[in-house]
Amino acid sequence: MGISMGCKMTYRRNLCTCQLLLRPYTLGMPIKIKITKKETRTMNIALETDRIRLRTWHMEDLQDFYNYAKDPDVGPWAGWEPHGSIEDSRKRLSRWVNNTDENDIKLAVENKENGRVIGSIGIEPDGSRPDVKGCRNLGYVLGKDYWGQGLMTEAVRAAIDYAFRALKLRLLTVNHYTINQRSRRVIEKSGFTYEGTLRSGSVIYNGEERDLCCYSMRAWEYWAMRAKEAGFSLELPENTDRIELENMQREFIEVDKDVTPFGLDPKDMSFERWLERSIAWRFVVPKPTYAKSTLYILNSQHTGPTGALDLRHYLTERLLNGGGNIGYGIRPSQRGNGFAPYMLGLGIEKAKERNVSKVLVCCDDNNPGSAHTIEDCGGELENLIDGLRRYWITI
Repeated sequence: MGISMGCKMTYRRNLCTCQLLLRPYTLGMPIKIKITKKETRTMNIALETDRIRLRTWHMEDLQDFYNYAKDPDVGPWAGWEPHGSIEDSRKRLSRWVNNTDENDIKLAVENKENGRVIGSIGIEPDGSRPDVKGCRNLGYVLGKDYWGQGLMTEAVRAAIDYAFRALKLRLLTVNHYTINQRSRRVIEKSGFTYEGTLRSGSVIYNGEERDLCCYSMRAWEYWAMRAKEAGFSLELPENTDRIELENMQREFIEVDKDVTPFGLDPKDMSFERWLERSIAWRFVVPKPTYAKSTLYILNSQHTGPTGALDLRHYLTERLLNGGGNIGYGIRPSQRGNGFAPYMLGLGIEKAKERNVSKVLVCCDDNNPGSAHTIEDCGGELENLIDGLRRYWITI
């Protein structure tokens, strides 16, 4: 189900053609992106899952569109009036087909089994958060004949991947009316966080006021969710296999000592003494310029120890100017596999458990890979000081 067994994405933006291939999450494989230059006035997006294809609308889809848009059991659940004629559908479809606004994406949901368009899905500006950078709202509708088959859950999963991996959003929101429990189930299965219910949050086409249930997902939450699906977790070093952990320590030091996470470096100590120090730092620090911190090991049954992350429980003046709340590193032999945003997302989740409201994550200006990871997880660049990029991530 879903795109956990592989999802192919292609999309065309102004002046470029891109292709993304999502490998099986259970193997922790990264997205492959191919970009070639090609001038085009309109976007052409295609996302493919096991059973459906999300793609750009075409005028040839008119009859399929009208078939579900005229159904009185479809439109009102989403708040819009059923189409009274095929001309109503033609006018709406023409606007979608000729849309050049990259911030307002409308996609047809095509059933791969029969090639018919059975619904639509959109990623569009969130009118409630117009000034929030990197924020969009997800909306969707499905023809009645296809309800109850898990197809929209599959489509939403693909749209979420596209939103965070291709569009690089920081926040994705979604809403449903209180009467629409089918939509609620789709949203909850997709991993969104419930924010609350806005009473009389919307007035639909016939003047009826409806309560609106609101949900959202931050970029770091997306990566933490996908990390867990891929079998990754953060564990304490005392709970990690000693031989495997020592092998990772040696690999860091021998291959790339300069980027060995601070807490992982044994600094010529025995393993036993290093582990004692690691545990002690959770409760006490040797200098006031340091912060209490917890070292976590990124681990999975497929890869073994894959990286390390230092979570500082608070910021000292020294950390505010440099190290930040989180320091992390992927072991050299596992780099290039897309695991870094998994680890950072899980690390931010640990910070949330400590009631931290936002984290500072820093990287060298000459480390574009780390910068991309931080930005993928929703990092907003505050400034660049002495060659150090300082990002804040809202939790």
